Amino acid sequence: MLLSEHYPEEISFLPVISPFRFLVTVMLSASTTDRQAEAAAERLFSSFPTPSDIAAASEDEIEVLIHSAGLSRSKARNIRKVASYVSEHGLPEDEEGLVRLPGVGEKTAACYLVSVLGRPGVIADTHFVRVAKRLGLTDTDDRIRSAREIRERFDPSFWSRLSMTVNLHGRTVCSPRPRCSECFLSGICPSAFKT
Repeated sequence: MLLSEHYPEEISFLPVISPFRFLVTVMLSASTTDRQAEAAAERLFSSFPTPSDIAAASEDEIEVLIHSAGLSRSKARNIRKVASYVSEHGLPEDEEGLVRLPGVGEKTAACYLVSVLGRPGVIADTHFVRVAKRLGLTDTDDRIRSAREIRERFDPSFWSRLSMTVNLHGRTVCSPRPRCSECFLSGICPSAFKT
């Protein structure tokens, strides 16, 4: 696949400092930038380094620390609940267990499976869905349906790499205002020069 040949073998958007911190950082990244999520996570974990520390903190204390990541009230509530669960039971190691955690949807679970556990996953974030639709890999803007269609069309051995390369392409070239004239896929892309 041209995307895989063009982009580096190792692609990472958020650092994996620890499994729990990574999960929380991905939760914080909803509706904000990775940079904002990382900064909020740094403030949170500097004050409350462990899941039990976060579970013992008040939602107000957490909210103040993560405020810059947006949606801080609901994120603080969910992070505290997840911290409480993890401090008692540990982190789930499958998608079903992960998505049962408050504030952890399919995208966050897929990020964790791919980046922490090294398992196959389709990370259908905004960038992925936009590019996958433009390339004709899916016909929907819905993240859940898009991820399901990709899982049905491709062997699991391709899911993670496809997720990362499509995402990176969406961040660097195929942005909301695509730069088709600079894109190495423009000759085969059904949406080239049409958006």
